[in-house]
Amino acid sequence: ERYKLDGIITVVDAKHIIQHLDDEKPDDVENESVEQLAFADRIMLNKIDLVSDDKIKEVESRIKAINGFAPIYHTQNSLIDPKELINIGSFDLERTLEMDPEFLDTESEHEHDQRVTSTSAKFEGELNVNKLDRWIGELMRTKGEDLFRYKGVLAVKGMDVKFVFQGVHMLFGGEFSEEIGLWKEGEKRECRFVFIGRNLDHDALQEGLMECIAEDLRFNVGDKVYANIGEFTEGKILKCWDQGNPYRVEIQNDEKSNVWVPIDDDRYVKSEL
Repeated sequence: ERYKLDGIITVVDAKHIIQHLDDEKPDDVENESVEQLAFADRIMLNKIDLVSDDKIKEVESRIKAINGFAPIYHTQNSLIDPKELINIGSFDLERTLEMDPEFLDTESEHEHDQRVTSTSAKFEGELNVNKLDRWIGELMRTKGEDLFRYKGVLAVKGMDVKFVFQGVHMLFGGEFSEEIGLWKEGEKRECRFVFIGRNLDHDALQEGLMECIAEDLRFNVGDKVYANIGEFTEGKILKCWDQGNPYRVEIQNDEKSNVWVPIDDDRYVKSEL
């Protein structure tokens, strides 16, 4: 209640950082320098007066290979304008929309022989948020220890507000909010995300997110279906893409209860028993 995490600042010794990045560690020991760079929201490249311009470029290249999204500030004696380091709001979902230009630069991949890398992507289209929840959950379960930082802004089918998420390891937060951002009329509905972590399979991450794209629906409003509410029960489609769900179904019982169908496949809804 008294404190909040505003952001993570990493101070780098320009003269010695490369030797620390190249330190060979036993298989069960992590390279702390690499991890501290991966987690950073702001990076202070200090002692630049002790190295040449070429060395600074080399160091920056190595840093960006690990974390291509944190701004780098050149400093001497760690002197910097405090406003560059406070009120970052890195862990506020509202601030996730205020992404640095580097975040939007999804054309380039940062590759390096280190195990810690970053990857990002942007594509036009809308997602099924229920598929996304399942994918993120499985990703955290299987790769949570390797996911240092991740965040994104996504377009969800059936929703007029943007879905904003971010996480650290197995801690994940995401929400819809009109205060965070409405899709404006004529605005391209697209999805953007970034992951920073260890041993990332860049292709698998992008493919996994693409598999969350909203599916073409099999049924129309008014169709008779059987919805899984613990057992398959007769119902009628009332609405398609309602609150991010493919269908809202009216169950044909005395209560005429309504249920949402999270994914349009035979596990949840089908045309016949």
